[in-house]
Amino acid sequence: MGLLPTSLDIVENPKNLKIVELEAPQLPRSLDDAQIALAVINTTYASQIGLTPAKDGIFVEGKESPYVNLIVAREDNKDAENVKKFVQAYQSDEVYEAANKIFNGGAVKGW
Repeated sequence: MGLLPTSLDIVENPKNLKIVELEAPQLPRSLDDAQIALAVINTTYASQIGLTPAKDGIFVEGKESPYVNLIVAREDNKDAENVKKFVQAYQSDEVYEAANKIFNGGAVKGW
């Protein structure tokens, strides 16, 4: 299984759980369905419906997650001054605090 798992990657299901695949934007609304027991929702969509990862999350990924946001540049541009300034600004406490506010305390520092 890679970074794009599907229900076809499930090897065992001893509890016979019904797995329903939905597009990420649909996941928050799925919680209103009494037949849906749980959903795996990323912070962007969870925060849009007022969920707080630390309070509402059963499991919250940390900075070691392969899904943390990345800053990337072409090889020939990675040491450019404007790239360095952007990285420095992005990795600031001010940006982290703003992200935490936007994502209801769910921002994870990847640095």
